[in-house]
Amino acid sequence: MSAFLWNKEGIFLGERLIARVGGARGRYEDHLACTENTVWKWTRTFQIGEDKESWEDFTMEMVLPDEVEFYMIPGINYNGNFWGDGKEPKGLLDGEKPWRFAGHRSGIPAGMFAQTTYTAIGIFAGPENPVGSSMEMEQVEGKGFCMRLRFPEQEGPRVYCARDRYEEEPYRESVWMQGGRITFSAWIVVKEPEGSYDYAMFLHKAWQLCEEKKQLPLLTGQEVWSLGMDFVKNRLYFEENQFAGFCMGLTWNGERWEQKRDYLEIGWVGQNASLAVSLLYEYAFCKEEEALRRGLAVLDCWSKAAVLPNGLFRCRFDRIQKWGDEVGNKEERNDAANLYSAVVELLEAYHLLETLGIEREVYRRTALGICTFAVEHQQENGSFAKAWYNDGTISDAEGTVGCYLAEALCAGFRECKKKEFLEAAVAGFTCYYREFERYGYTTAGALDTYCVDKESAIPLCRCALELFEITGETEYLRKAEKVSGYLATWQYHYNVPYGSHTLLGQMGYQTRGGTAVSVQHHHIDCYGLELCEAWEKLSVYTGKEIWSARAQAIWANSLQNISDGKVLIKGQRRPRGSQDEGILQTRWHTKKGEYFGVSEWLVAWNTAFRLKLLRKDFMVKKRQKSKEEKRIS
Repeated sequence: MSAFLWNKEGIFLGERLIARVGGARGRYEDHLACTENTVWKWTRTFQIGEDKESWEDFTMEMVLPDEVEFYMIPGINYNGNFWGDGKEPKGLLDGEKPWRFAGHRSGIPAGMFAQTTYTAIGIFAGPENPVGSSMEMEQVEGKGFCMRLRFPEQEGPRVYCARDRYEEEPYRESVWMQGGRITFSAWIVVKEPEGSYDYAMFLHKAWQLCEEKKQLPLLTGQEVWSLGMDFVKNRLYFEENQFAGFCMGLTWNGERWEQKRDYLEIGWVGQNASLAVSLLYEYAFCKEEEALRRGLAVLDCWSKAAVLPNGLFRCRFDRIQKWGDEVGNKEERNDAANLYSAVVELLEAYHLLETLGIEREVYRRTALGICTFAVEHQQENGSFAKAWYNDGTISDAEGTVGCYLAEALCAGFRECKKKEFLEAAVAGFTCYYREFERYGYTTAGALDTYCVDKESAIPLCRCALELFEITGETEYLRKAEKVSGYLATWQYHYNVPYGSHTLLGQMGYQTRGGTAVSVQHHHIDCYGLELCEAWEKLSVYTGKEIWSARAQAIWANSLQNISDGKVLIKGQRRPRGSQDEGILQTRWHTKKGEYFGVSEWLVAWNTAFRLKLLRKDFMVKKRQKSKEEKRIS
């Protein structure tokens, strides 16, 4: 690896100038420390005058003289966010001025990354800075590209405050700086690029440098299971109008928590199939007959009413209740994410029930029917649609989220070894991975947004691991790790310091490990739980501990503020086992939640994901124990 050098002009690779260093007015001193060949700590100490300094004065910037091929602010801006029809910040400018974002809006404090032909370089604010930080990027001097840190915290020209909504006035943190000296710090990670989107080392170093010594207190697996089961059984389940299943969550009506029943989904937010399977495990664990009755009632209900003659599965029961046999309606859009859930959960239920002596061949037949539909409706380029109408015509063709069906086909192939299932899975994965390599991001995962996001990359990562396990081809493992690098850009690497005047400060919430949602939704949720098993596998297969550490951080982060039945937030007692969907870790609000607060929306899916991880862990340990017993005998 070539040596990078730093002098007063900037960073050099041999005689080539990689980045000029500047961006400050007034009197200041710079100190540069190379902790290793590619990692630098940059501190800038300002002399404070007698009068209060201008908030414009305190900056640290790098200007890349070469044309930038890809730029990114993790969780906020991926090469301009030009994919999709949302109104999130796009490009580098808002009007004629560069977008300026508070450091805590990104999963790396004021983190920015850019790549040219000659360098892959990232910069972020040191977590120990005495005041808040902000970041901005802009094109300067022809093809020059500037990454600029600002102190204290600022946002503008407008503040992106809720989905597709802005506050028109900029925000400036009020910090009194008068007399003496003040020092700011930044970390720079630079390397010669190896392929496109070469930010993996930047993320890895940021994870190490932002490491917290203080560890979150963890609940035991048994405690998490017990709390989850309490919420599922006593708060989510209901039977009504030929339906047995679960509401999508609880909302506060001004006096109490009530079930939200307008969306009844097999997967995604509703997670009816997964929660039903967890009830079957509850019966397997402790022989609770009511858990068995309810679990079977849910899956039987869906299997009877939702299966269409073409193999497609109606994913929302509230639409089944509304339309009945009138399947030609255009309200029903059966999407890849929900169809994936139907396939994998029904197959798992079928096999678990088989061990219990209970026959449900219909579950297996339904799951494989969905797989057959996917193969028959695969597009010429290998992709699957995001969603179909009941008659099998496409309602939405675009988005990496279609890769959920490639992952479902891997499950179908494991079940019945049909060659056409594996061939279709390979073709689908290849198509979506090719798009990812071309653009550097994935798209359209959340059903209520249409933008660059995190969720759509999860099936791409997991499908790569499935294909590696099935075929043994190490190229799939390399691709799984490449996608995981992108997914890591959505993870919080540090703990945002919240003041006691904020709800998150009062709750003691820690952001490290949490995952941001999308460029259109600037908040944290627990959806990273869907990555935990994949990242643990990736750690084993590659021998890299970082993936296990990231998975464990997701798990630990997700356990915060699960109510024990006594938790009071804003005067509302949270039911036992419940948890808010969204953490508003930045200057962001929802219909109810305020900045640096919570969403006040107690969903089903985060509980479903945790229960699924626990039951999978149980089955892995059970198989290991069985192998050990056989070996001893």
